[in-house]
Amino acid sequence: MKNNFHEIVLTSEAAIASDTLGSSLVGFISALPESVLNDTVAKIIFRVSSNADGTVKRAPYGLSKVEAKLKSLGYNVSIVSPYELNMSIGPNTKLVGIYTMDGMGYSYGSGITYWMLKLAGIKYSGLPFIAKSFRRVLETLNNSPYRSNFKIVVGGPASWQIYDSGLQKELGVDYVFEGEFEKDGPAFIEGILHGVKMPERFHARPASIEDIVPITTPSNGGLVEVTRGCGRGCAFCTPNLSGMIRSIPFEIIEKEIEVNILKGNLKDINLHSEEYFRYGANGIDPNPEKVMKLTEMAYKTVKRFGSENTISTDFTTAAVVVQNPSLVKSVAEYINEGGRKTFIEMGIETASSKLIEKYMRGKVLPYRPIQYPDIVVQAVGILNDNNWFVVGTMIINFPGETDDDIIANLELLDKLKDLKVVTFPLPLIPVAAFRKKGFTALDEMLEDPLRKEFILKALIKAFDSLKETTKMVVDNVRNPLIRYLMYRFGLFSLEKVKKRYENQLSILKSGYNEVITS
Repeated sequence: MKNNFHEIVLTSEAAIASDTLGSSLVGFISALPESVLNDTVAKIIFRVSSNADGTVKRAPYGLSKVEAKLKSLGYNVSIVSPYELNMSIGPNTKLVGIYTMDGMGYSYGSGITYWMLKLAGIKYSGLPFIAKSFRRVLETLNNSPYRSNFKIVVGGPASWQIYDSGLQKELGVDYVFEGEFEKDGPAFIEGILHGVKMPERFHARPASIEDIVPITTPSNGGLVEVTRGCGRGCAFCTPNLSGMIRSIPFEIIEKEIEVNILKGNLKDINLHSEEYFRYGANGIDPNPEKVMKLTEMAYKTVKRFGSENTISTDFTTAAVVVQNPSLVKSVAEYINEGGRKTFIEMGIETASSKLIEKYMRGKVLPYRPIQYPDIVVQAVGILNDNNWFVVGTMIINFPGETDDDIIANLELLDKLKDLKVVTFPLPLIPVAAFRKKGFTALDEMLEDPLRKEFILKALIKAFDSLKETTKMVVDNVRNPLIRYLMYRFGLFSLEKVKKRYENQLSILKSGYNEVITS
C-alpha cells in the first residue's frame, strides 16, 4: 500500500485553514477567546475540507503560493489539513512549514476583540481561537514519532510574533521565516533539507514578478493576487515592507481564476490588492487604462464558467478614490453590477495631520496631511455611491499621540455618521510591552476617558453599519440553516452589544459632567 508521506508538508492554524462554511468574512470570529468560542462551536465553523489522503481542497492563499513555487522546482510537497497531519508525516518528512496569521494572538483583530468583549461586559479569558489552533498544530508536530526527522518552519504575516514573543524555542519552532517566499525561500528550504544550519530568524527579500508562479491548490475565499507591495511608506504597515507596488501579469491571474473556479468550485473571485485602483501604476498615480483592462478581463474570465460568477476586490486608499472617482465608478459597473453590494477595506488610520505627517505621509499623496479628514469623507461617499460598504479601520496609541489627535478622530467620526462605513478602532500595541504585560496595554487605553470615548463611539458606529450588512457577511455560508441561524444571531448580538456600548458611553459622559460641575 502506497503511503501518503511527503518530504515537505505545509499546513496552517485551523482558523485560517478553514474557509469558514464558505464565507471568509465569518472567519473574523477566530479572534474570539476560549471563554466565548468553545470547541464544539469552533469544530463546526472551522472545518477544513480535505481529500482522503489529508491534503486540502482549498488553502490560505499564501500557503498555495509557497506550494506552487516549490512544486515548480520539483519538490515533493503538499498542503495538509491541520487535523490530518499524522496521515502525511512519516520517516521521510524533512520539513513542516506552518503559515500563521496570528499565531500568538498579537494582531489588531485580537486587540479589538478584547475591547469589544470587555466594553460589552463579556468575560474574556484564554487564548483567541486563532492562537489556540496554532498551538494545537505545534503540539501535534512536536509529539510526532518522527519529530527528530523534520524541522518546523513558521512563516506568514504573523511569523514575527513567534520571535518577538521570546517563545520560539519553547514552542519547538526551529526557524522563523519573514517576508515573501519566492526569491529567497527555495534556497532557504534547500539548505534545511541538506542539513545546513540556517539562521533561526530569516529575513527574505521581496520577490520580482519573474519569481512568481500561479497557484495549483485553490485559495480560500477565491483569493487571486493582482498586486504586491504598496510604496506609500506607512511606518506601521507590513505590505510596505514589500516596496513599491508590483502588478501581476494577467496570464498568472487568469490561471489562478481558473484554478479557483474549476478545481475549487468557487463562485466569487477576490482580486486581492493593497490598492486595487493602482494596478499597473508606476508610482502613486493610478493607471486607469490598465485597471480597466484587468477588471474587464477578469470579469470575462469568470463569466466564461458561469453567468452567476462574480469578481470582488478588497482594499483601497481614500486618496486614490478621490483622485479618480470616474475610475471607481467604471470598476464598480463590473464588480457591483446590477446593484450588487460588496465590502472594501480602506484603512483610515487617523485623522491627525500631525501623525500622518510623522508616520504615513505617502498615504495621502497627492494630497496634503491637513486635507486628509475631508479626503476620507469624500472617498467613503464615492465608494458608497458605487455600492461599496467601507470597512474603515482607525488606529490609536501611536507613539507621541496626544489628546488633540484623539479629538481629531472623534471629529472625523462625527463627519462619517451618515455614511456606510464600519469604523473599527484598532490598537497599535508595542509588541515588547504587550508581551510582558499581556492585555495591560489595551486596558490602559480604556482607562483614558478620551480614548475610551473614541473606542465606544467608533464601535457604536461600526455596529450600526454592520446591522445593514449582516446578510452580506453570511450570504456565502453554504448550509441554508446555518446561514439563517447565523444571520438571526448576528442581528440579535449586534443590537444587544451596541446597547451596552451606548450605556457605557452614557456613564462616561455623566462622569465628564460631574467633573465639569464640580
